[in-house]
Amino acid sequence: MKKFWITLTLLLTMVGGLTLINTNPVTAQAVTKHYTVVPKTLRGHWRHYDKKKKSYDKVIFTKWEVKSQTAGKKNWFSLSGKTFKVAKRAKEKRLWHSDLSVTKLGKHQTYAVGQSYTDMLASWQRVKRNGKTALRCTPASPAQKVSSTYYYGY
Repeated sequence: MKKFWITLTLLLTMVGGLTLINTNPVTAQAVTKHYTVVPKTLRGHWRHYDKKKKSYDKVIFTKWEVKSQTAGKKNWFSLSGKTFKVAKRAKEKRLWHSDLSVTKLGKHQTYAVGQSYTDMLASWQRVKRNGKTALRCTPASPAQKVSSTYYYGY
């Protein structure tokens, strides 16, 4: 009787082991998200005086967000590095991107900042101008006739 129980135990152990080996592991469908962070050299509150409108253009760079206000207008335009949307050109629907796009250009702390997957970009660089720290904004689009705009801290 003892041999019977030992044989039965071994048989059940082998069947259980084979069952564990042959089962497919469950894989989680991970969502890839890319957080966008604004570089420390650009962060802060900046403004540019518009002589035609006799008011200030304002730009605020925080760690996760870029906000801008055009002179003479009350509403703010905002791009967030934490707000996610499904990429339209992605082959898989699990690929997400943030609204904000920041890319380093060259060696001189110049960054292209704008909305992801659009041509709404401008290059920003921290410079010294007239003895003050400023951000130089150069539009990426050649259609815009402005060469460079300087924003000063406030």
